[in-house]
Amino acid sequence: MSNIIDRRMSGSRSNANRERLQRRVRERLKETVEKIGRTGAIESLSQGDKAVVVPANDLYEPSFRRDSSQGPWERVLPGNKTYQRGDEIPKPEGGGGSGREGAPDGEGEDALGIVLSSDEFLDLLFDGLELPNLRRGAGGEISSEVWQRSGFVRDGSPSRMHVARTMRAARARRLALRAGKRRAIEELQAEYEALQAEITARQAAGDDTRIEAERLAELAEQIAVLQRKLRAVPFIDEADLRFAHLDRHSQPRSRAVMLCIMDVSGSMGETEKDLAKRFFLLLYLFLKQQYQNVEIIFIKHHSVAQECSEKEFFAAREGGGTLVSPALGLAADIVRSRFPATEWNVYLAQASDGDNYFADNAVVEEIAGELLEGLRAFYYLEVNRDDESHLYQVFAGLMAAFPQLVCTRAQQREDIYPLFRKLFSKAQVHDHG
Repeated sequence: MSNIIDRRMSGSRSNANRERLQRRVRERLKETVEKIGRTGAIESLSQGDKAVVVPANDLYEPSFRRDSSQGPWERVLPGNKTYQRGDEIPKPEGGGGSGREGAPDGEGEDALGIVLSSDEFLDLLFDGLELPNLRRGAGGEISSEVWQRSGFVRDGSPSRMHVARTMRAARARRLALRAGKRRAIEELQAEYEALQAEITARQAAGDDTRIEAERLAELAEQIAVLQRKLRAVPFIDEADLRFAHLDRHSQPRSRAVMLCIMDVSGSMGETEKDLAKRFFLLLYLFLKQQYQNVEIIFIKHHSVAQECSEKEFFAAREGGGTLVSPALGLAADIVRSRFPATEWNVYLAQASDGDNYFADNAVVEEIAGELLEGLRAFYYLEVNRDDESHLYQVFAGLMAAFPQLVCTRAQQREDIYPLFRKLFSKAQVHDHG
């Protein structure tokens, strides 16, 4: 296989550096977005455009510059009215020099603000996450948006240039441009040889061949011109370049439903509700951003469970005693009547502070065991506790028999986003059947 060296001047000499720069900026954007996901206000996560600051140190492209330590060298300082050539510039005493006051956050003035749209922000926030164990079922489907190859285009990043397609286009162009010239050369060559034979015969007979000789010289010149044009056809032209094109496509997946259960009893204070709502808002945004037409069911409960709307769920400020079994029982009824496990991928996420009437824990264990038989995943989040509650221990006891059950805990808002990424990262996705 031969190597191709393209020496033509391009619009930029630093395409590779620019791609590395874009990767660095994207990594910085992702870090900043994830920081907002960890510490930002709940309301801000679902709002529109957001300004993200990238330190300017990440924006510089590598470049060559002259090494001033290797002998004397000269440079021009424009705008100078004080010094003449040969003058020595005095060094400030005591390391003097007045700099600008530093910024309190350590970023200083060298930073770039980038405004991300809501979709761009959420794409970075949920990059690399997906629902686990999705399987194809009977009936309707949901779709997830994925980047896939979508043919070839004439413009694109050098890293995506498709060599085989480019060579094929170059060969087709060369054949098309050279075919007519080759035919013309063959015709002129045949005429040249015939005329040369005629001149030789007439010269042997003593005839005057000056007119034929002039025509022969014209044919030789025409053949030479066509041969130069033939050689001038470039091996690869800019029009031959082909680049792999990536586009977003809807990837069919089996239809799915997520049941969200939140404790809104009196034991759930503002801190506990903030943690629970933060988790469910991330889950809601994740499902809406990454999947199309996924069903989301909201259930709130204290001693009584109730299916509610999205607005009622996130604005819930109720009180009263705590019973968990009615919420799980309602979830089981909804699954049986509307989302049979044979046709749906059923997921359940529950958040609570763990307080529950002790006698109710046995009922919870029984209902949860029945529910888990048809669930693709069950996430139990316990918020703002220093130790494991009896309810947590009940769920933890079921984990050995049901690997799709995951129990986790969070004590502060900074815990929620890393925990969410851990639960839904592709590395954590395992098929349990």
